[in-house]
Amino acid sequence: MSKYELSLSRDYVPSWTHVDAVRELFQNALDQETITKDNAMFFNYDESNETLYIGNKSSVLDVKTLLLGASTKRNDSNTIGQFGEGYKIATLVLTRLNKKVTFYNYGLKEVWNARFVKSRRYKGEEILTFFIDKKYPWIKVPDNNLTITVEGINPHEYEEIVESNLHLQVVGQTIESKYGRILEEQRYKTKVFINGLYVCSYADYTQGYDFKPEYIKIDRDRKLADSFQLKWLSSTMLSGVDSDKTLKLIKDGAADVAYVSTTGTSAWGSDSEVYKSISNKAYESFKDEYGENAIPVSNHDEFTKINSTGKYRPVFVNETYKNAIRNSEYFEDPVHEDMNRQSIKSKMETWLTNHKQSLSKRAIKELQNIINEMVE
Repeated sequence: MSKYELSLSRDYVPSWTHVDAVRELFQNALDQETITKDNAMFFNYDESNETLYIGNKSSVLDVKTLLLGASTKRNDSNTIGQFGEGYKIATLVLTRLNKKVTFYNYGLKEVWNARFVKSRRYKGEEILTFFIDKKYPWIKVPDNNLTITVEGINPHEYEEIVESNLHLQVVGQTIESKYGRILEEQRYKTKVFINGLYVCSYADYTQGYDFKPEYIKIDRDRKLADSFQLKWLSSTMLSGVDSDKTLKLIKDGAADVAYVSTTGTSAWGSDSEVYKSISNKAYESFKDEYGENAIPVSNHDEFTKINSTGKYRPVFVNETYKNAIRNSEYFEDPVHEDMNRQSIKSKMETWLTNHKQSLSKRAIKELQNIINEMVE
């Protein structure tokens, strides 16, 4: 039997629970299936003996993967795990919670177990240690190379695992996009998943989201995502979804679409055309509600400018809704039009002053009347 000490103390990632740990094991199995399509993953729970089973058909664990940072996924943007720590940290947490973790490394005819050992090297500190047995008396070898068992998961703990994993649920109504999917069921409101695995809750969200891993980065703790990044990604997603849902979120000024006017007009593939359609619908909705002479504004300066025209009625709306309306191909800015008229009037007045001597009094009068009519 071989023994491998990891430089991971018992108290590493102290906030992690069994849910976080099992998520890592599931994530690794899912990533391996993504990397190699015929390397199917499996996940089962036996309530009678309170044991989880997870693994892959053709994966094997090499002892070098016990090195922190060792990873086969670092350069693959389609996988979640990038840091080479997942199964080691998961094992540490589960062992700390008195769950027995066993790796049946059938492909190499090995069994791996882990426990905390007081290390002489680290002056008696308890550190995670793997024991690899190459003389395991096999009774029956299944049709897969790697099976991980986690013993001691009671039914309540398993239900918590299910709640954090969309792969184990009937998700219900969703809206699909190239960046992932919008989870419309009320139970998912504010929740953020990546590739079906729960990451965090973002209180400002009005919907739930399941993002594809290539479009979002999370920290080494696998839990946190930057608020700007979340708003930007949901806006990018929704600017490419022409639906009543998107229009309602825009009209409500939801955080989900905070940057939709930017992401929707960046000419990213077909999304810009979709956002143009959304903007046209926003314009039509606004005009239907407030009338043809209504102009959207979102601050006092805009209100004053529009109101000063004497022809249009400024209506306060949120910034997102205003921008969507103004991005419509049907929208004409009355202030901009008046400025153009003033500019042309000024040029014509200058021309008239310079050429009066060559014009008749009648021509001068007629031209002056035309100039005056330009701003009426």
